[in-house]
Amino acid sequence: MLELGCGYGRLLTALAEPRRSLCGLEVDAAFLRLCRENVAALPERRRRGVTLVRGDMRTFELKQRFDRVILPYNALYCLLTAADVARCLRAVRRALAPGGCFTFDVWNADGLDVSQLRDSQEDEPLTRIDHAGRTWSVFERCTAVRARDRLDVTYTYVPSGAGRARSQVLQQRYYRSEQLFGFLERAGLEVVSKRGSFGGTRFGARSTRLVVTATARR
Repeated sequence: MLELGCGYGRLLTALAEPRRSLCGLEVDAAFLRLCRENVAALPERRRRGVTLVRGDMRTFELKQRFDRVILPYNALYCLLTAADVARCLRAVRRALAPGGCFTFDVWNADGLDVSQLRDSQEDEPLTRIDHAGRTWSVFERCTAVRARDRLDVTYTYVPSGAGRARSQVLQQRYYRSEQLFGFLERAGLEVVSKRGSFGGTRFGARSTRLVVTATARR
């Protein structure tokens, strides 16, 4: 299995098993360094089958072919142009072994009313995380770039006690489901299932998520 945009290894470390061969692809050097550390912390019998590669999901070309390629948790929306999506999906098509499948999930943009989008006026509390022996409160602020079908989200991490807050901006270009299906078709990928949740519910305009599995078209 190949995971595109594996980040710090959240899924790779959960999926690692002695009889499973996993490859994680990540373009960001800092994320990849964290991923290596997290994989190294696994028991030897679980980490043995994990390989990490630095690469761009839009242009990767690996010698190995994969039974499964996954692009989880809205990562497809980090590709900010239609050309980038097309390049990524063509690379996925090349990476699939015969009979292999590609699965991705995104939040469903079909029901999004752009006219109702409002920019956040203040940081909203999101969650708390523990890292490096400290607790960090996470806040988010959303800015809509309507002309580009984009949502820019600023995440701010505030440490407990003394310390400097840190911020990062995540840009997401959202695509309607019909756009995504068109991208897949033009890349030579055929949709075999589309679900509205990880529980397998039927996909519709009101679904909160879109979970798609596709195979290479002959």
